[in-house]
Amino acid sequence: MKQIERWIPNLTGVLTIVVLLCSFILSFSNLRYAAELSRIDPVLTWAWPVCIDSLLVSGSLLILRNSLRQESTRFGWIVLSVFTLVSILFNVAVSPNNLLSQASHAIPPITLMVSVEILLSIVRSDLSPKGNTPVTYPDVTSERGDVTPPVTVLHQGAGKGVTADQVLQFFRENPSASFVTAAANLNIARQTVSRHVARLLEDGRLEKDGNQFVIPDRDGREYA
Repeated sequence: MKQIERWIPNLTGVLTIVVLLCSFILSFSNLRYAAELSRIDPVLTWAWPVCIDSLLVSGSLLILRNSLRQESTRFGWIVLSVFTLVSILFNVAVSPNNLLSQASHAIPPITLMVSVEILLSIVRSDLSPKGNTPVTYPDVTSERGDVTPPVTVLHQGAGKGVTADQVLQFFRENPSASFVTAAANLNIARQTVSRHVARLLEDGRLEKDGNQFVIPDRDGREYA
């Protein structure tokens, strides 16, 4: 069963690559013909389809990168959508004037986009952390240049749903940890850690003392 589970994404990836290549070749041919009709230099007509369909792939790669870094994917989706639409329009424009031909010419850029997204979905799945396996990360701080002690990983609630209280608890147990270390152990973006810490500092629930965080209490301040 495990072998079958392992081979499913591999087989899917191979078939998707075949579809991707076929889609690119068909779209390339149509777009090159469009370039010829537009009287682009015959020596350079190959560059026209590359400009359009390569940006389609670039938009998908940008979406993958930003989603893995838990950053905004809006620009990537804009690039992917715009250049998929441009590719479809030019593919249809050079087709014979009947519905069947126009639909047939519109298919290659659509399958190209879908194929790229399937491949990136497989890559995203392989790169995503499985479960909440505890990992210890030694960290080098920029201020002191030395290595901080190993941090304690928070197992509960790791991921997108991490709250300010969990970030506070993390720094209570690991006062010398950096934002990068906290982000790695809480499985969230460094910017998210920074945002929670800024709110905690503003609310007075967390304070900075040199290279360490401290949590105020009623009797004074104690190290977190």
